[in-house]
Amino acid sequence: MSKPQKNTIFNLPQDIIFDILSRLPTKSLVHFRSVCTSSPPLISHPSFTTLHFSATGTADDHHILIYYESTDYINQLYSLRSPLTFQETLKLQVPYKTLHGYLRIVGSDKGLICLFDTNYYSSLGTVILWNPSIQKIKVVDDPHNVHDKFSHFVLGFGFVLRSLEFKVVEIAYDLDNFKVNNSVLVYSLSRNSWEKKEGMSAPYYLTKGWSSNVVVNGFVNWLAFKEGDWGASRVIMAFDLDDERFEVFDLPKDIVPNYDQVSISSYGEECLSLSLCAHYLGINGETWDVWVMGDYGLVDSWKKAFVVSQPMYLVPPLLMKNDHEVLIVLHDGKLMLFDAIKNEMQDLETQGLPSTFRAITYTASLALLNG
Repeated sequence: MSKPQKNTIFNLPQDIIFDILSRLPTKSLVHFRSVCTSSPPLISHPSFTTLHFSATGTADDHHILIYYESTDYINQLYSLRSPLTFQETLKLQVPYKTLHGYLRIVGSDKGLICLFDTNYYSSLGTVILWNPSIQKIKVVDDPHNVHDKFSHFVLGFGFVLRSLEFKVVEIAYDLDNFKVNNSVLVYSLSRNSWEKKEGMSAPYYLTKGWSSNVVVNGFVNWLAFKEGDWGASRVIMAFDLDDERFEVFDLPKDIVPNYDQVSISSYGEECLSLSLCAHYLGINGETWDVWVMGDYGLVDSWKKAFVVSQPMYLVPPLLMKNDHEVLIVLHDGKLMLFDAIKNEMQDLETQGLPSTFRAITYTASLALLNG
């Protein structure tokens, strides 16, 4: 008599197994892979990979990643937070030793964080892709040679859902005439190669230093100068990672133009759209006007959400949680959650160098699992 077959998940049809696994948090999949000898080929299967990246992730997969530097200028800190409370759930360590001295965050999408290994005095360096969930990194080859001469680079990163592909876009501004001339290169993780986009250039100028960006629905967004100098008006310059082309969005039509600072950040716990903050100095003190693009890409959908008037609030808002809560940093480096309806500050018990704070959405995934 043959022994009765054990009832396990692996006796089910493959598509049902994949459906069950796709509903698990990434942390559970990683644990499942480490304890079950049959799970690696299942999780690595192309059909499961497609299903996994097409899903939005479970509630346990969604986080806010806050980067900041310690007040003694020694440590770079990566703090994983709950998107509901902003309380810290985990401190992350990057499994990579910097070659240039400083890791900047380029962006995050579908479980990968794009870092740029550089230093305080240069915009040149090495692109690093990092998945904290599985502690894997990918060092991207430099597309340039020693004879290339550039003023500076600007980077963006994101995921293309249609082709299930991670891409990095680089805008390289010429050394001699950087306000006018630039070249555009795109790196594809699936092909592991860079492609220079012949005949293409960025329509507007992004400053030397570090131009923060926000990725929404496969579009990388920067705040650019229209005329290539500090006194020029601003626009949002977006790069479509799927079609690999630029688009330009105007700022709100009703924005008061005499701002002395303006910044963009993500809106919503899953980065559904853009928020924009404009800083003003007036006779009644300083204020930040906070705007939200209700329907991404439609300029007419900009709406003014609220005004923040806090005397100790000097750094641009990091991230808008919803229509009335925004993550901010005070001049002494304390991280706070401001509620515009209650006009209250919640101390998140975190302090660092004010200008170094960055907040991005992070959704755990198995990206880089197969190298």
